[in-house]
Amino acid sequence: MTPEADLYALLQVHPKASPEVIKKAYHALMQKNHPDRGGDLALAKQLNMAYDILIDDHKRQRYDHERQMLAAWEQEAREKRRKAKIAAAKAKAAAAAPPASKELRQLSGEYRAPMLWGQHLLVADERGNRVLIQDLKGDTVWTYGKRPGETLRKPRLAQFTPKGEILIADTGAQRVLRVNLKREQTWVFAYPELSPQARGLAHPAFVHSHGEQVLIADTGQRQVFAVDGGGKVVWRFNGKLAFNLRFQHQLIQPERFMPVSVFALDEDRYLVADQGNGRVLEISSKGKLHWIYPDKKQPPLPALNFAYRLANGNTWLCSDKMVEIGSKGEMVWHYARLSDADIKQAYPLADSSFMMDFSHLVKRGINQEVMILDHNTRIQYRHYYSQHRFL
Repeated sequence: MTPEADLYALLQVHPKASPEVIKKAYHALMQKNHPDRGGDLALAKQLNMAYDILIDDHKRQRYDHERQMLAAWEQEAREKRRKAKIAAAKAKAAAAAPPASKELRQLSGEYRAPMLWGQHLLVADERGNRVLIQDLKGDTVWTYGKRPGETLRKPRLAQFTPKGEILIADTGAQRVLRVNLKREQTWVFAYPELSPQARGLAHPAFVHSHGEQVLIADTGQRQVFAVDGGGKVVWRFNGKLAFNLRFQHQLIQPERFMPVSVFALDEDRYLVADQGNGRVLEISSKGKLHWIYPDKKQPPLPALNFAYRLANGNTWLCSDKMVEIGSKGEMVWHYARLSDADIKQAYPLADSSFMMDFSHLVKRGINQEVMILDHNTRIQYRHYYSQHRFL
């Protein structure tokens, strides 16, 4: 049997056709192709051979077996050709690619900001379900989240700790973890005090290391809290301020409280960005309000994402732009040169430059980018570490 001699196709019948169907098809074709009626003699001989085999049960069974073996052989040959083509393409790509550098084993330099150590940037690729360390050339030198046992689900944020470990808000998995460069998990917090149903509402959106504690802003549970090294919650604030007669307390409604960042200013004061109420709070561990912006004379901030207290006492606020305000609420400086952007975090650097991590809406998609600017807001570094395309 040759590959082109498919007798069923020749008689134009299904491989499971009954003898009656085969007989009817044969007679119809012979009426059209009989040599006495001007038909092709060679085709008539092929039709006779096909009918002779398929109308006989024994001959048909043997033919079907040979036909199946041929089909299996052809499928195997196609698969081998496909694999060979893929292997050749990979070999060609490997030959053209520059030699792979070894993965980062040790941080060099010093801690400069929660997302910058020496010349190494730390970013969370939320859509790619991974955390990356990149150098200032834009090359990825370390990745966490793609190997077995390292599964991340929509990590919202990652920061260096002052000890050189990596703190990750694994938001989609409702947990916070700390890992080292050897990929070992040195600490995990997964809301052990909550029931499975309540834990499903957790949404750790921001994390920060403070001494031996980890500060967490949870937009799902609508609270900020501090967790010690043993996984115990040692402080919690859910938007309910300690009572006094100041009017500003009416500006913070607990049912709308949605914290998006939290920092410890000292052992008893915290700076919290409340996106739900559109305000930034400085509170004590007992919930006493020490400072609020905007106050009662100004409207709430739209789309507040982040707040950071500078060494000079001023405060940075981030949304689609950056604004620096003084202790009395006066605007000192602002940066608003980004369009269609959403700034997730921003930090000053020692040389009067500053850096920001932001999402940027581009044509047909969203980029996650990092940018470093000097004190004159000239861009020193800009690179996108994640790119998501709309369908």
